Amino acid sequence: EPLFRSVGPDCAPEFTVGKRVCCENHYYCGNCYQCNNDLKHICQNMKQYGHGRGTVHGGCSQYTIIPASYAYLLQTDIDDDKACILEPFGVAHQAMEALCPEKDTVLVQGCGPIGLFSIGICKAMGASKILAVDVFDEKLQTAKGFGADVLINGKKENLKEAVLRETGGDGIGRLVEATGVPFMVNNSFSLLRKGGRIVLIGLPRAPLHVENVLTDIVFRSITIKTVHGRKIFSSWEKSEALISRNK
Repeated sequence: EPLFRSVGPDCAPEFTVGKRVCCENHYYCGNCYQCNNDLKHICQNMKQYGHGRGTVHGGCSQYTIIPASYAYLLQTDIDDDKACILEPFGVAHQAMEALCPEKDTVLVQGCGPIGLFSIGICKAMGASKILAVDVFDEKLQTAKGFGADVLINGKKENLKEAVLRETGGDGIGRLVEATGVPFMVNNSFSLLRKGGRIVLIGLPRAPLHVENVLTDIVFRSITIKTVHGRKIFSSWEKSEALISRNK
């Protein structure tokens, strides 16, 4: 159960025994340029919660110790299972805020946890049509439950043809890249409508290569966004509020 069992003597008064809490795992320094400009989540000197990542105490234990600066106090009565997904959900929420999916077509590449959360958040934000692509049919069925309108199995169907068919030949307005597969990332830009927007969430482990830089990026006048973590603590607050409304 995610709650305080004990608090240190110098903690602020709102931190009391029994309060329910989540841990922001981007441990920011509080002194760098990013920290001084409301960008703590991408601190230059970031450490991360977890044994061996700059902190002593790990998360795979019954009890752990976290500094109050990184403790997010839950503000609603959402159950513990939902509270435990706020950390990854917040990544997707920050990404969807950057994507601006309202009243637009959205393609989500990759139906793992972050991709699924992205679908649900896009739905709540008012996307007009959501396409989901994956290579596993069971993941696509899960995506449907999260709000995807069109399911595309990338092994069985040509993705670009499907996108053009579903968008009347315009290309997709908003694209969420949540696979991290270099081929998928490289191919993403050619799927976008002119003036479209893409957010990169997946983590490629190989160099990226875009075949037609002029036609697929420069002349499309697209917006490319990337995210790392959650905004501290606004992403947590917005994510909890959304989940608490069961949307």
